[in-house]
Amino acid sequence: MSLAMKARQKVKRKAAPKDRVFGCDLVEHLQLSGQDVPQVLKSCTEFVEKHGIVDGIYRLSGVSSNIQKLRLEFDTDRSPDLNKDVYLQDIHCVSSLCKAYFRELPNPLLTYQLYDKFADAVAIQLEEGRLVKIKEVLKELPPQHYRTLEFLMRHLVHMASFSSQTNMHVRNLAIVWAPNLLRSKDIEASGFNGTAAFMEVRIQSIVVEFILTHLEQLFGDAPLCAGSRESLRKSLLLMGSSTALLDEKYCFPCNVPTVLNAGDGPPQMRPYHTIIDLNDHKYTLRSFSFPFPSLVNFPAKNVTRF
Repeated sequence: MSLAMKARQKVKRKAAPKDRVFGCDLVEHLQLSGQDVPQVLKSCTEFVEKHGIVDGIYRLSGVSSNIQKLRLEFDTDRSPDLNKDVYLQDIHCVSSLCKAYFRELPNPLLTYQLYDKFADAVAIQLEEGRLVKIKEVLKELPPQHYRTLEFLMRHLVHMASFSSQTNMHVRNLAIVWAPNLLRSKDIEASGFNGTAAFMEVRIQSIVVEFILTHLEQLFGDAPLCAGSRESLRKSLLLMGSSTALLDEKYCFPCNVPTVLNAGDGPPQMRPYHTIIDLNDHKYTLRSFSFPFPSLVNFPAKNVTRF
């Protein structure tokens, strides 16, 4: 065994779980720290909102060595100085670290236990019913997870308002964040193979995008009826739509047909593609755009892996 490896193991043995920030259970960490939400989340989002209105925020990765350096500072100092030149010159290392914190949680923010319930909720075709069900599932989260989720979602909605500068509207933010927030333990155990893994990617992005586009209805006091003109206008803006927002034809009632075909439904229900859209069309990541129910019996032989 090399000396370097022995040294790392020695440090690991000395570090008590309560002294670590990354890779710790969220409930336990917040109980020990006495905080409402993780300090790493507060610090990183404050930095990103101040300095991170740049192209590809949360999509582009920072320099690996800077990410590791900052990670160590959070583990040792809890609230490091993010205004150092090294971080100001590599803004993406801070946003990358924020995503890494959630990716390394032993139990994801939306929890393993509620994965199936979230999947069932987004399969509901009526918009109002979907809202009611997802709000019910969110209430089942541990309080620490619920508070942290609301804090993060409000930050991401705020960042989506700068999509004209960052090219990161709600859908793009949902795509890059979703795998860090919602995962299935069964699919992880299977090694992410086959149709189930493909479905998980779809479910992840659908759930997170739905929460982002219905933030006030799920966490605030906005009515659960999703068909109001103002609600639709805000959703379209956050999603980066260039649609004529005040056209009467985009004012939909709450109820939609019980059977949806490809392309049916109001704009906020329709796409849920796995797409990264940039204004200059340099980068486009696309997957299938089938409506959710068609995934249930999707033959594995037709799955294209990217």
